[in-house]
Amino acid sequence: MAVIRVGISAALGVLVTFALIILMYKLIDSGSKELDEKESIKIPDFLHVDRQLTENANKTEVEKPEDPETPPPDIPEENVEFEVPDNAVNMAAPVAGGNLSIGNSGFARDSDYIPVYVPQPQYPRRAQTRGKEGYAVVEVTITTTGGVRDPVMVEEWPEGWGFGRAAMKAANKLKYNPRVVDGVGQEVPNVLYKFSFQMAK
Repeated sequence: MAVIRVGISAALGVLVTFALIILMYKLIDSGSKELDEKESIKIPDFLHVDRQLTENANKTEVEKPEDPETPPPDIPEENVEFEVPDNAVNMAAPVAGGNLSIGNSGFARDSDYIPVYVPQPQYPRRAQTRGKEGYAVVEVTITTTGGVRDPVMVEEWPEGWGFGRAAMKAANKLKYNPRVVDGVGQEVPNVLYKFSFQMAK
């Protein structure tokens, strides 16, 4: 029974396929042949005309002012003296001459070598989780281009919490204005910088 159904299906498939092929051939053959026999139409080329650009803006000429006939008179210099009362408060900037003490050791800090860029050091994870605060003092050499090299840790407090290691990584990215003498950059050794590690309040 199954063999008969397969045979009938195959025979019907062959007949339908043959009928479709004949139908396609008739449709192709019945097309209009006049389109193929007509002459092709040539589309003319468009002519591009070069145009000259003209400026619409009016040029205005500014008149130069005339030189003054007589120069202004010179202001005479006078020495003005003020009377200073005995109880006056001195508002002058303090003179940096002593040592700036940090922790248990002191060092002198030259105000000429304040960095123009200070990177944010990575807060040590263990110190952060325990709420520990501290600082680290690093000594660097300022290069002729304003960078730093050869950082050395001078002081770390409290020790063993990673503040010194974090400060050493950040010290490599410090930027300073280079020292220039007669137009030539000079290296400046033994410059100290203090990195403070404080928890946000």
